[in-house]
Amino acid sequence: MDYHAAMALCEKYIAEHSDKSITAQELADLTGYSLYHFCHVFRAYFDMSVGAYVRRAALHKAASDILCGKPIIEASLDAGFDTSAGFSKAFKKQFGMSATKYLQYFIKRRSDNMEPKFVKKEAFSAIGYNIPPKDGENVDILESGAYWHGIDFKDYAKYHEDSSVNGEIGAWMHPDDVSGELRYFFGYVSTADEVPEGFVQMNVPAAEYAVFDVSPVPHDIHGGEKLALEIRKTWKYVFKEWLDASAYLFDESKLCFEFYHGEETKVYVPVKAK
Repeated sequence: MDYHAAMALCEKYIAEHSDKSITAQELADLTGYSLYHFCHVFRAYFDMSVGAYVRRAALHKAASDILCGKPIIEASLDAGFDTSAGFSKAFKKQFGMSATKYLQYFIKRRSDNMEPKFVKKEAFSAIGYNIPPKDGENVDILESGAYWHGIDFKDYAKYHEDSSVNGEIGAWMHPDDVSGELRYFFGYVSTADEVPEGFVQMNVPAAEYAVFDVSPVPHDIHGGEKLALEIRKTWKYVFKEWLDASAYLFDESKLCFEFYHGEETKVYVPVKAK
């Protein structure tokens, strides 16, 4: 087993057993390496010891559980901490605040995100991929936001990470005029005229948008899945609650999209006055 595959296996195993006390020997046996060789490879790959990585994974799982409503004391026990004092100290060291303040911070961020900002955005272009729905899948756009999650991008041409310096977008395109098929576009904002081989260009028209901040999620190995869930929650809130109560209509002639830039994720919804 090569190093990348071995470390990916360890990462997955630790995530799936974060409620257990995982040892370096256990992971070495899993990969087929000697304990000595495994510990050197693990530290070189993750830049930390096995023990430090396992503790970090347990704390991130505890943080996620707390945000999902699990009592702090229960989350600490599930994370393998015998005392609340030990958990409090480790949590504050990892996240820079107590578990209580961490929960309060995210609750405030979530409530702040419910009211949009309104912006007029000029037309722009993006370069990326047109991703068809999976075979036989009945697409519900509110349930299928962040469609990039679960897509194996090994089947697509790669673009350099520097390409996304101006942000990336994800959007369900308007149905094809002939086939009526939907496509999910994912790619990077670009001012280039030339489209590289293996990519397509999407043109987004100028529009007035209601812009919603997507609630932040903990940075752990399940971050992608949690972010996708928060994005879908935002889409549902916009179309099932906010629009009905607002002074705006969804402008169907324009394009709504998800915007990803650094730590920020936003949902852009084109609107017009009722």
